[in-house]
Amino acid sequence: MGDIYREVLPQAPYVIGAYGLIWAFMIGFVATVFSRLRRLEKEIAVVEAAVKRREKAEA
Repeated sequence: MGDIYREVLPQAPYVIGAYGLIWAFMIGFVATVFSRLRRLEKEIAVVEAAVKRREKAEA
């Protein structure tokens, strides 16, 4: 049983590092998506306000 740990344990830092990088990229990706979503919602609100103003002006 000790032989297994001797073989696996030296690779543990690489596995932990790989998972850390994956998590960092995923968190960055999600943050970017939410940032773009907020920006898009603001743009939609501006367009909706412009459409409402135009409808009032035409009425």
